[in-house]
Amino acid sequence: MDVNSELKKVLKDGQITIGEKTAKKAVLNGKAKMVIVTSSASAEMKTDLKRYASLSGVKYYEYPESSKDLGYTCAKPFPVSVIAVIKPGSSKILDAK
Repeated sequence: MDVNSELKKVLKDGQITIGEKTAKKAVLNGKAKMVIVTSSASAEMKTDLKRYASLSGVKYYEYPESSKDLGYTCAKPFPVSVIAVIKPGSSKILDAK
């Protein structure tokens, strides 16, 4: 599965939040279905989000590329370290391993 193409599908007809604070809030409120964290994110951020995701029953995925690459995939002109998928839309992003 190509995660980048699935992310583009989510952006097209699904719903995401961008950023650590909004992603954490979405996970804790039970709105998020999946959290995607880049490999370049801080170890503390990864640990916190992984723990919150496991406690809330939310899927956790570590994006293998940098935050610049994730920002580019999300059509943002800035680096993105964390995304929370609220509605996957027509994508199969929730099947990512």
